[in-house]
Amino acid sequence: MPTRTPRLIGRCLTLLAFLLLPLAARAGEPMTLKASDGATVYGTLSQAGSHADAILLLFHQAGASRHEYDPLVGVFTKMGYDTLAIDQRSGDGLFGGRNETVDKRGGSADYLDALPDLEGALAWAKAHHYARIALVGSSYSSSLAIILAARRPKDVAAVASFSPGEYFDTDKDMVKRAAAKITVPFYITTRPEEEDKVAEVLRDARGTNITHYRQAVGVHGASTLVQSRDPKGYAANLRSFSDFLRRALPVKTR
Repeated sequence: MPTRTPRLIGRCLTLLAFLLLPLAARAGEPMTLKASDGATVYGTLSQAGSHADAILLLFHQAGASRHEYDPLVGVFTKMGYDTLAIDQRSGDGLFGGRNETVDKRGGSADYLDALPDLEGALAWAKAHHYARIALVGSSYSSSLAIILAARRPKDVAAVASFSPGEYFDTDKDMVKRAAAKITVPFYITTRPEEEDKVAEVLRDARGTNITHYRQAVGVHGASTLVQSRDPKGYAANLRSFSDFLRRALPVKTR
């Protein structure tokens, strides 16, 4: 008569895995949220396994999608942060994954038109009771993140801006005015080719809250943290940003 021991052990292991599921990082799950103007925005929520009280809202660069951050999400969740990466209405499939928000709208919008999408992500995070919310922007969205952080100082715990600039034709002083108002921990990157743009953004900004990281080697936007896109510089750049996150958002649980 065959023994039932292997089957019993298998069931016990399955039950144990289920019970431990909240303690392990969960794979990203597709989701939708509402922009501040009511439009539908598509994204991916990835959760750390420790009931994180902090979330990184990840915003992509021009011509791209939330998939710009795919190689980094696991790094952030392992550090203890939940992440929400969204497809803004200005973008495309630059990094191998389609921009679902743009596809469903039937075309890409102007950069500044995407601000309601960032506002919607912030509102979603607040509604889900995250105590600390960090905005992480790449290129044009890094400028939008600065604007949003200046407008909502009580709702944003930190802001990270990779390759910002005065990208908005309607007002070429909009970003520098916003940068001067930020008082929360503020991480901003410069690579050699972008010194002038970033210096303009920081023209009126002062304070010990600013971490201005000058990359020795880098590429445009948050992709400077990704090995496949910045093989020579990513390690130092990711180490700098990780150190900033640990200082600005020390990991806690809720």
